[in-house]
Amino acid sequence: MAIKHDMSKAYDKVKCNFLKGMLAKLGFSKWINLVIRCIYLVTYSVCINGNVYGNIKPSRGLRQDDPLSPFLFFFTQKVCLICCVELKKKGNISGFKCSKGGPVISHLYFIDDSLVFTKANEKNCAAIKTILEVYVKASGQVINYDKSSMSISPSNSNALGDRLASLIGIRKVDCHKKYLGLTCFYGRNKRALFSNIIDRV
Repeated sequence: MAIKHDMSKAYDKVKCNFLKGMLAKLGFSKWINLVIRCIYLVTYSVCINGNVYGNIKPSRGLRQDDPLSPFLFFFTQKVCLICCVELKKKGNISGFKCSKGGPVISHLYFIDDSLVFTKANEKNCAAIKTILEVYVKASGQVINYDKSSMSISPSNSNALGDRLASLIGIRKVDCHKKYLGLTCFYGRNKRALFSNIIDRV
């Protein structure tokens, strides 16, 4: 089973206290005040019909064009990564192998997209749902359920897939056709697979 979660406006939702807590936990205590000043001790004004109004102080979120933002956002995502590792240790995330001698892939994370692989059963789904709910509540992130989905192996019944999708609260699809713009399933013809990427470059 593959579960894909999409976070809505990921940079805009990060809570200040959550970011401070993560920086402290990861050993950046001396940097906290400096970082928070750079991010939150600024004010914004709004120009309406040529007139400037207000001194708006941000209380959450990371600025998209700030060079610090990608690194700080990675620290907030570290929580989910650590939780996935713990779930893997407990057997709630099993992962899969791409080849006989290859490593087990249990989860993939990229900015606001996550892809988790596990066995299709209610116990694993409940564990993943609990972890996500805790993370969302603590960090301020919001899951975009319209873009989130799950798929199961054709060897499992549709009834099981529908039940698990209902448990997690996301829609069921036959397969995840793309992840980060790349096709998830491909055959021997690699040239056809990557030609559209080469054309974009």
